[in-house]
Amino acid sequence: MENPRDQIRRLMRRVRQSGQLPTSASIVSETFDRLSYVPGAVTPESVLINFSKLLRNLWEQTLPVLEEYEKRSYSEGIPREFISEFPDVFEEAERVASQRGFEEGVTNLFGEWYPMLRRAFLSVSQSRMQRGGKDFELQIEGLLDLAQIPYHKQEIENRTDLILPSLEIHQLNPTISAVVSVKRTLRERWAEVAEELFNLRSPNVFLFTADENVTANHVVRICGQYKIHLVVWDSEKRNKFPTEPLVLGYTEWATERLGALRSRWE
Repeated sequence: MENPRDQIRRLMRRVRQSGQLPTSASIVSETFDRLSYVPGAVTPESVLINFSKLLRNLWEQTLPVLEEYEKRSYSEGIPREFISEFPDVFEEAERVASQRGFEEGVTNLFGEWYPMLRRAFLSVSQSRMQRGGKDFELQIEGLLDLAQIPYHKQEIENRTDLILPSLEIHQLNPTISAVVSVKRTLRERWAEVAEELFNLRSPNVFLFTADENVTANHVVRICGQYKIHLVVWDSEKRNKFPTEPLVLGYTEWATERLGALRSRWE
């Protein structure tokens, strides 16, 4: 007999496929368009001097775009797949409804489906978390594209997400390149990331995060122990770590640190 968790995982995969839930790349691209963050509407210079603000807007507005597609996909797909997967439960609910009324039928159906619905919506939540990390990477990449900043994207599973401006320059002279790793939150396995980034022995390693719960302990470990620059929202830098030299706001990174490196790429 199939494990209920595996059964729901398989069912939800069908829901997403049949509902044609867009990829992270499509959702993020649509968010850029809706915010008019497109060439011609914003200049490369304006992207850099407003990097934290633009990234924050993208971070906050990508989820509502996703929710629009989720509503269409899940509200139709989950009931349809449940009826197909558990026809006996649905037939029993119909029988109860015909004998005791619609309300009793719905109550019976929900009671029988509840454990499976709970797993289904847990799957939705987990999918969002997984997409959130990917979305954040794509938002950063999109802004770098708008700012006309060249970068190499690591296509394999790697702790390093981006190398600026190119892998070739990084290999020739790591002192003028930037190594970027993106972690949506610092609850994720940042210690493993930090260890691997530290082993690169590069002077310009940046850990980007959207986490608003960065603590002094994070700074001690990431910046102090591993000598990695931690890049946070401008407000986080300003309000919590104004004197920490290895904690940077996104705009400070884009205008000052990146600016200094760019002058050596030409």
